[in-house]
Amino acid sequence: ALAEFVRAVVGDAEFAADLAAFVGPLVEAGRVTSLAQLLLKLTSPGVPDVYQGTELWDLSLVDPDNRRPVDYDLRRRLLDKVRAASAADVLAWDDPTTAAESGEHGGPKLWLMHRALGVRDRIRPGAGYRPLAAGGSHAANVVAFVRGEDDAAVVVPRLVLGLRDGWGDTSVDLPGGRWTDALGGAGVEGGAIALSDLLSGFPVALLVRN
Repeated sequence: ALAEFVRAVVGDAEFAADLAAFVGPLVEAGRVTSLAQLLLKLTSPGVPDVYQGTELWDLSLVDPDNRRPVDYDLRRRLLDKVRAASAADVLAWDDPTTAAESGEHGGPKLWLMHRALGVRDRIRPGAGYRPLAAGGSHAANVVAFVRGEDDAAVVVPRLVLGLRDGWGDTSVDLPGGRWTDALGGAGVEGGAIALSDLLSGFPVALLVRN
């Protein structure tokens, strides 16, 4: 009876259209949240828990739905492709139409993982972390901190659906000195940094000391 119910629901065109209309606006926010969570895991103290097979966008539920063979060939192919890519490149590759045609979904996530693990290697073992202050109209939508003695700075959004109208006047205070965005490559001076500028090229930021 349950199986028949599920088949009937999925096969109902009116319901499917209603569900698609509900889910549509959540997709981009979900992807940004996924990138934010991944960067936090890879830059926080301790061992990052990245579930095998979730290096790309993953829409499966938890056990037992996520127990399936991992397509390592796809991940190797994508990793080779993203190694030298820019943020703009990987975001363009993840266009729903082109990604669907190539089957290469999730380039931004794999690219972020590759870049963040490279920076994590530079953070001294046992390094602590401290928060960075945020100000402005969407200060509550920011998670920001530095690792160690300013080895790296991390800035990610939270409660992403509350940012539909952009960051406005929101800023984060970076320690003084010169920083380089390990994701976008731009140089940034310490002090109050507008998030509309810092996160204009990619949804999260990972900065390293020059």
